[in-house]
Formats: sequence, C-alpha cells, structure tokens
Amino acid sequence: MFTVRKVVPALCLAVSMSGLAVYAASTTPPASTEAPGPGGHHWHGHHHGFMGMVLHKLNLTAAQKTQVKSIMAGEKSQFQALRASAQTNHEALASTPPTDTAAYAALIATAQKNAATRIQLESETWSNVYSNVLSQTQRDAIPGIVAAAKAQREQRMEEWKAEHAGSSGE
Repeated sequence: MFTVRKVVPALCLAVSMSGLAVYAASTTPPASTEAPGPGGHHWHGHHHGFMGMVLHKLNLTAAQKTQVKSIMAGEKSQFQALRASAQTNHEALASTPPTDTAAYAALIATAQKNAATRIQLESETWSNVYSNVLSQTQRDAIPGIVAAAKAQREQRMEEWKAEHAGSSGE
C-alpha cells in the first residue's frame, strides 16, 4: 500500500535527481586547468550526461560539434524552465504539511509532469542529434559504446564491492 509517508520521500528524491540532471544539462562547467588524477578522465567542453559521453566517443567533426551545440543551445531555456519548476515544486513539497493530502496530490502530479517533460525533452534532443547530425557509421558505433560503458561500470562496481566487502556490519 502506498502511503504519503512512503511516497513523499521517494518523490522528493526523484524530483531532486531530475532537477540535478536538468541543471547539469543546462549549465557549463568551469574549465579545469588541473590534470586528471590517477585513473581519472579530463573532459573537455560541454558534456550532457550519458549522451555527452557517447557523443565524445564518436569523435565528432567540428561541423557536427557546432550542430550539437546549436541544438543544445536551442533547448537550454526549456531545460532551465523545467529545472525552475521542479525546484519550486520540491520546495513546496518540503513545506507542505503531510496532513494536506490534496496539496500533496497536486504537488505529486506536478512532479510527475516535470519528470515526463524532462524525459520527453531529452528524447527529442537525442533524436534530433541522432537523425540530423550523426553519420550512419557513427550511429552504428553507438551500441558498442553503450555496451563498453556498461561493462566498465559493472567492473567498477565489482571492484568497489570487493574493496568494501568487509567494511559493512562492523
């Protein structure tokens, strides 16, 4: 049974994570002059999460990079508005008493709408880049890049688990 006590914390976490993703996708990180640490990566330019990593590995031409930047710039205001809405909704959820079930229902509906809008916007962005910027060879390389990233992520997780196996339960 779903109760407000269970749904609200999960919803707050989901909204804050989506807000973080929108924020990350709509801001430019400062350029770092430091060399990466051991095993680290030095990322250059604008990267937008997983999509940015995939695009980086495709070795885009200068013209393609310009096209991608144009697509991202065109949608930046939508991501910023979405982030502002999610942040306002999150703050309202935090300040609304749990006994006000009607207000909670409205805020949860807004959070769901924000999440769906973010997913739709990200999907449209990727579809636009995929269809209008990438060559067929680059499109064909994407499944391999995704599989390699998944394998690397799983390997890092296994290494972390092995390193921290004895530390829990002490």
